[in-house]
Amino acid sequence: MSAITDFFQKIQNQILEIQTTINQIKTSWENFQKFWDLFFTLVPWEVLLLLIFSVILLSIFNSVSPKTPKANLTIAILLLSALWIYFWGLFSKEVSYGKVIFASLYILVPVHAVGLFQILYRFGEKLYWNKRRIQPKTWDSALHQLSLDYHQLLGKAHLYHEEIQENRDRLRKEIEQMERSIAGIKSLLFQEKQS
Repeated sequence: MSAITDFFQKIQNQILEIQTTINQIKTSWENFQKFWDLFFTLVPWEVLLLLIFSVILLSIFNSVSPKTPKANLTIAILLLSALWIYFWGLFSKEVSYGKVIFASLYILVPVHAVGLFQILYRFGEKLYWNKRRIQPKTWDSALHQLSLDYHQLLGKAHLYHEEIQENRDRLRKEIEQMERSIAGIKSLLFQEKQS
């Protein structure tokens, strides 16, 4: 009698284990579906397809010109977008240009954002230093800037002294910066005369 109850107890335990495994698989599947639903709300499927095909095309372009990966990616995205619009126009009466442009920009904006930020940063830094040269706040900062510009000019003049004609533009820029620093010192002198 106890053998029969043990047998049924084992069967019941196995059924419970199978139910637990099925529940775990069901929970894992639901989590998997939630992840992909969230992923495709953040990244549209068109962007994912465009990215996959552009990576394939990018590998071809990079084998030809490996030193320009951003330009290669841009060309690949633009080429694939043009093909997408062309084939969409062949098979459909209405082409959604907005969807194609959005998918292209979704990839290209992050790629070029860093470079654009660097260009804007350099431009802002140049404006800041030019303003600081022309309108210094104190004598110390004006004299320090003039000293830096003077030493920079001398260093470049000694560096290029055998190739002056080839490097005229670089030396001219250094002289212009030094002239701005001198103009800043003059502006401080006139401020002191007025006060």
